Amino acid sequence: MDQSLWSDIEVVKLSRNFVCARLATYEDAKEGKFLQSVFRGRSGQLENTVFVLIAPDGKTKLSPSGRSPRMVFGGSKGWESTVLALEMFEVSEKYPGKEKSTGRPNLPINKDLRRAINIASCDRQLLVIAHQLPKATIEILSKIAWGDQHIGQFAWEITSDENEFPGAGMENPKPGIFIGNPDEFGLKLNWLKTLSPNAKEEAILSALAEVSKTKRASEKSSRQHVSRGKRLSKSWESEIPNTDPQIPPPNRRN
Repeated sequence: MDQSLWSDIEVVKLSRNFVCARLATYEDAKEGKFLQSVFRGRSGQLENTVFVLIAPDGKTKLSPSGRSPRMVFGGSKGWESTVLALEMFEVSEKYPGKEKSTGRPNLPINKDLRRAINIASCDRQLLVIAHQLPKATIEILSKIAWGDQHIGQFAWEITSDENEFPGAGMENPKPGIFIGNPDEFGLKLNWLKTLSPNAKEEAILSALAEVSKTKRASEKSSRQHVSRGKRLSKSWESEIPNTDPQIPPPNRRN
């Protein structure tokens, strides 16, 4: 998804009225099958991105389906997030939902560290990794992740297996909180900050404020990104085959 849409402050506020699910497309066969039932482009195959608003019954479409909110709702350059927010507001007025739970949602994580890095790179976000942390520290991170100041601003992941780290550029990590900036292709992290496994909320907030000043990647052009990746021999192997006609397979040249 596009960070410029989903990190927009008004979209973030309205998202609290929705159950927001980011499915894995080519990284999960079962989810890919569902997404293909929601939207198929001209190719008739599962495409890399899918967007739709669905009623609380989990079946009724409340919007057309497409590759993105821009495709579904439109909006001139620079106003896409405003258009999306207006559509979300209209739907939330029709479906006010039940009284909100007093509990806090779990930390929003991905299937594994490899995918977390890739998604953070796509969304141009820093990634916060909770590695072998005590429950109390995980609860602090969850509070921060869903708080008004940081909601939608960082990507998060929980790990317990140190064998996930070498592929990300770190060997033999000790328990702790690690903050990294994903590389251009979402394959490795540039490590920015490390905190102890028992870090207090104030220390974590201070670290996030510090790393937030780090320069992020500019918005990517898909065609240029794929072309550059091929020149540099960068590749990604997904769980199921990539059938998106706009993304050539690795052995095909543009």
